[in-house]
Amino acid sequence: MKRITAKILLLAFCLLANNRIQAQTLDEAIQFIKYERYESAKSILNPLSATDAKANYYLGLCELAKENIASAKTIFQKYPEDVANTAGLARVMILENKTPDAMTLLNKIAGKAKKKDWLPFRYAADALTYTEGGDPNKAIEWYKLANEVMLNGDNYIGMGDAYRKQQGGGGNAMTNYEYAETYPTTQSIANTKMGNLWYAAKNYDSALAKYARASALDAKNPLPYKALADAYYKINKFKISKENIEKYLELSDKTTDDQIQYANTLYLAKDYAGAVQKMNELIGKGIEKPYMYRVLGFSQFETKDFGNALINMNKLFAKQDPAKIIPLDYIYFGKLLSKDSTKTNEAAAAFAKGIQVDTATDKSATMRGIAETYYDLLSYANAAMWYQKIIDTGKPLFEDFWWCGVMNYYAKNYQQADATFAALAIKYPEEPSCIFWRARIAAADKDAENKTGAASDLFKQWIVMIKEDPAKKKDLTRAYTYLAIVSFNTGNKEDAKLYCDKLVAFDKDDATAKQILGLLPSLK
Repeated sequence: MKRITAKILLLAFCLLANNRIQAQTLDEAIQFIKYERYESAKSILNPLSATDAKANYYLGLCELAKENIASAKTIFQKYPEDVANTAGLARVMILENKTPDAMTLLNKIAGKAKKKDWLPFRYAADALTYTEGGDPNKAIEWYKLANEVMLNGDNYIGMGDAYRKQQGGGGNAMTNYEYAETYPTTQSIANTKMGNLWYAAKNYDSALAKYARASALDAKNPLPYKALADAYYKINKFKISKENIEKYLELSDKTTDDQIQYANTLYLAKDYAGAVQKMNELIGKGIEKPYMYRVLGFSQFETKDFGNALINMNKLFAKQDPAKIIPLDYIYFGKLLSKDSTKTNEAAAAFAKGIQVDTATDKSATMRGIAETYYDLLSYANAAMWYQKIIDTGKPLFEDFWWCGVMNYYAKNYQQADATFAALAIKYPEEPSCIFWRARIAAADKDAENKTGAASDLFKQWIVMIKEDPAKKKDLTRAYTYLAIVSFNTGNKEDAKLYCDKLVAFDKDDATAKQILGLLPSLK
């Protein structure tokens, strides 16, 4: 009898231990889901789901998170009598645009809640909160009923997320996240979500503090780093974004989307070689999405690997949905085509297409990039044309006017160059560079042989404006040289010596000054 009792006790102990291990493993899987580590969760849930309805439910949630709706539906159908899996099927119905049927089902689930069984309320509420098209108001009602039975951190998290779906619900969401923070199992998640709220409200210091606290509370939580990477990404701080997404990748499941975003961030952080390496690594593993060729093409252009860049941009245009081609695709394509002198017209057409499909109110940044491309190619007339287009938008920067004038000067469109700087001088009367460039234009256009002094007054006006600032030695040398030669050619020995002396003060071996000073005694 004692032996039988001992065996029974041993068996009971083993079963209890096994249940504890299984529960602990299931809890671990649920935590992975909260941290959006769906692949890690699935590796635990797959073997458990054969005998555990709750594990099966969470396995279905993993498939929904990956947008595998059909697969999720099949999984939930394995336990048709289980309230959690039935709630999962209701989520599928909402996604299938069968919301009235889903609500009928969810009301039945909520009706199964008993005096001490609050989970049906939670399952029903979660189905509405975490499914696009669900009713957050009804979800909040069910979370409150659940909390009347059992106060729970996950209920508060769900209620906070439901309030966030309401217009103006941020305050109530924050309150519920603060309640959730008081429960050990939801502290880190609550702080992550509070950080997201503060970030959305543009209170960046508070957001950073909450993200830091979320990480301190659970060093395995990857979400604060993901949030920080996204936040810095949006405000163009790509280096800091890169640092945070690298920390996120260390803790996450390193999904395809995570790694593609990492490659995107490498490109934006100007680590072009790293972006190319990462994208090629993913493609080599059989992972292929059309926009990956965009990052490859852009990055290879920046590393001057123009041949491969053109190959990958052509792949992008061949594989990508035309509706998802962005203006910058055409701009980079035009830049690549412009490297081939036989494809000038094709490049111009690509640039024009990029501007055409750009829906931005202010297209000046795109136009500026095109102008800079033509400048790099020494195609000054085309560069000037695009800077003029920026001016014509009515929203030019000072630099756009300035570069338009300079490009016209180099293109020998002197009248247009002078008109541009004349307009700029009216707009910025205290800016000396406008006068300096008008002097250079006048010298080139009207006094190429330095005999008439057509630019003399403008150079002298500029010299007075800058107070002969020695920091502008290069430009002063140009002005003094012109004035010295004109003075000599017009027989003005006094001014010729004056400007030659100024040149010698800059450079005792100045060739022009030496030549003129040597000829001055014989000048009549």
